[in-house]
Amino acid sequence: MMNNRDNLIGILGVMYRWRKAIRNVCLLTLVGSIVATLLLPNYYESTTSFYPANPSVANPDMLFGYGGAELELFGGDHELDRMAEIANSTKLVDYMVQKFGLYAHYEIDSTSKEGRFWVRETFRGNYSALKNKNDALEVSVEDQDPDMAAQMANAVREYVNKVCQQLTKDEQAKMLLAFDMNMKRKNGDLQNLADSMQQRQLKFNIYNPGTQSERLSYLLNKAESDIVRNKARMEVLKNNPLIPQDTVEFIKAELLAAQREREMLLSSTSPTGSLTLKGYTEGSPEINVLTDLHFQARKQLSYDLERYNQLLAAFNSDIPMLHTIQVAEPSLMKSRPKRMIIVGAALIAAFFFTVLGVLLLEAYRNVNWKEVFSENP
Repeated sequence: MMNNRDNLIGILGVMYRWRKAIRNVCLLTLVGSIVATLLLPNYYESTTSFYPANPSVANPDMLFGYGGAELELFGGDHELDRMAEIANSTKLVDYMVQKFGLYAHYEIDSTSKEGRFWVRETFRGNYSALKNKNDALEVSVEDQDPDMAAQMANAVREYVNKVCQQLTKDEQAKMLLAFDMNMKRKNGDLQNLADSMQQRQLKFNIYNPGTQSERLSYLLNKAESDIVRNKARMEVLKNNPLIPQDTVEFIKAELLAAQREREMLLSSTSPTGSLTLKGYTEGSPEINVLTDLHFQARKQLSYDLERYNQLLAAFNSDIPMLHTIQVAEPSLMKSRPKRMIIVGAALIAAFFFTVLGVLLLEAYRNVNWKEVFSENP
């Protein structure tokens, strides 16, 4: 006949014989677990969730409508990963410890050698920042005080937003510095061009090439026509005895003045500092180039200044780097401990291990342990 200890009937028989011991252990475990769970404090969980904003919203081209493309308000996976990294960083934990006085709140000695480690671990044990199924970042904080749990969760969200803003502003600050240095250099170049142009203008007496070119052509043509006219008058009137000598001398003077004016306009230098044809021919190409360079430099500097002002406006703007979906609120129901689950698990474990213990006792009750230990010293 099969040994009852090797089948289910045998096991049930053992359990029946030990039923009082099993019952007593389970009752003790039930009472003990109930008392223990009632002593555990209640924790309340508050949750906030948000999506990252598109960093391009801080781009001046997008901000002022110069980009041309439609702006996507929400960020992508890279921005979400960046926010998750910030939300799980040690810097954030230290910020929360300082902001909410968690040493005193968790009753941890801040002067002890391991105090910083334990306050961080305690906070992390009550905190989580994970991407949810809808690809939003979900931040949850548990605490015995439901109001404080909500405040801490919202503080985490604001901290993440602040850090993301600071990262963007740091890049904008570098761009502003580069723009500022570039504009200072261009201002210097512009001043050098202005000085060079002024020197050439003083040297050649050219201040408005287009107008002065027309004026110079007019004066030359007038001088030539005066010479031709006065020469013709002289030829006609010089041998006429009816013409007074004063008139003839006046015409000679006008002819000489026109000839002198033509000579002056055609000479390399003018004794009066006036513009000459040779001076204009030599100086106008150089002054035209300098004028064009000066105009282009002023135009580029004006464009850079406009870009600088746009970037400065974006830098000074408080542009949020996340879109809040849910604000953390004080929870009305506790999140833990789950007392029924704890009591049930303790009762099942007590029953299982008690049954296992009595089976082992029954299985080896006839073993002479003195002989076992004497044979295996």
